[in-house]
Amino acid sequence: MRWKVLVVDDHPLVGQALELSIRAAYAHLDVGRVLTAAEAETYAKREGSRIKLVMLDLILPDADGFDGLIRLQHLLPNSAFAIVSSRADAHSVSMARAFGVQAYLTKNESVETLVNAVGAILRGEEIFPETISSDPVAADFHKRVARLSGAQLRVLRSLADGKLNKEIAGDMNLTEGTVKQHVSAILKKLEVNNRSQAVLAAAPFLRKAQ
Repeated sequence: MRWKVLVVDDHPLVGQALELSIRAAYAHLDVGRVLTAAEAETYAKREGSRIKLVMLDLILPDADGFDGLIRLQHLLPNSAFAIVSSRADAHSVSMARAFGVQAYLTKNESVETLVNAVGAILRGEEIFPETISSDPVAADFHKRVARLSGAQLRVLRSLADGKLNKEIAGDMNLTEGTVKQHVSAILKKLEVNNRSQAVLAAAPFLRKAQ
């Protein structure tokens, strides 16, 4: 079976440059490229067993902060993840480490450097800016949010957006009773007492990247 690298980046020049360069450098790998988190989820459901590495931009049209990463990690538990972002602040890098990614790469690097990182990651190496350690609060949240199902993640995202159960039910084509069951499960798995606490716990990690 041929492994795949999935590039998730809505910037056409960056995404295309990565796709073409990885194809040229690694003849034994296939490369897929999508523009949004939703497209990445669809691709993951179709090609999940073949995806060895995901190169993910933090800033996507339909994913806020680390929301896209969390969603894809649920679908691809055996894949490696590398954040490829224009941001390189300590907070973002620290959270990425806490969320279990294998690398944090910046778009300021040359395409050659980014492509070389693919081989390093697939060999089991980790690549991060020096001196930036994992955020223990983020690590604890990631451990708890990993217990949520895909549907529960969508409900949590909707709660963070301020939507009511009726709105969430309509968006997800569910009954309000089912949404209530999801909310109850979310509270239990996140170890919080109410919706407000769940939103407060999730907000720092699901907020929109600027």
